[in-house]
Amino acid sequence: MNERVLTLVQKTKLPYFISNENAQQGDSFGDKLSHAIQSVLDKGYDKVIVLGNDSPGLRLPHLQEAFKELQVKNLVLGPDFKGGTYLMGIARVSFNKEAFAKIDWQTPKVLEQLQALYLDEDLAIMAPLADCNTKSDFEKVLQDLPFYSTFKNVLASLLYYVLSTYSFLQHSYTNAVVGINFNKGSPVLE
Repeated sequence: MNERVLTLVQKTKLPYFISNENAQQGDSFGDKLSHAIQSVLDKGYDKVIVLGNDSPGLRLPHLQEAFKELQVKNLVLGPDFKGGTYLMGIARVSFNKEAFAKIDWQTPKVLEQLQALYLDEDLAIMAPLADCNTKSDFEKVLQDLPFYSTFKNVLASLLYYVLSTYSFLQHSYTNAVVGINFNKGSPVLE
């Protein structure tokens, strides 16, 4: 899903930055996200669009709409169906790093708290999209995709592989099968 989002972003021809675990700074998700936004603003950009990687419904027109809205608004939010967001666009003049970090990120309160924090701002709300954080989220997305969808087939294969591997590791991969001593040293020459 990271590669899919990166491909979409590259199609916009806009400059982009990737914030991953190697570049993030802070103790909480809010701290890390605030720092990532601030670091882009510190590079001289006046507006930042933040994307997650967990919305399979995200398409190029969503990014184009967010960019267009952010040219005339100070805040753009793409809500998910669970009270969070799949996309946020924010202008430098509206960004408050400390207050932004205090949002209850990764909870159903995110959208509500962002709207309250930026109550007086010129705000655009985009159409909601589903996000996928659990197995049941992925199953729901699969049900909504057309049967012939390549993505559906790849996702189903991946889920089958991951779940069967997890099941195998959970039930079959024990000391009795593998043994305790993994480092037996150099092979004996005969």
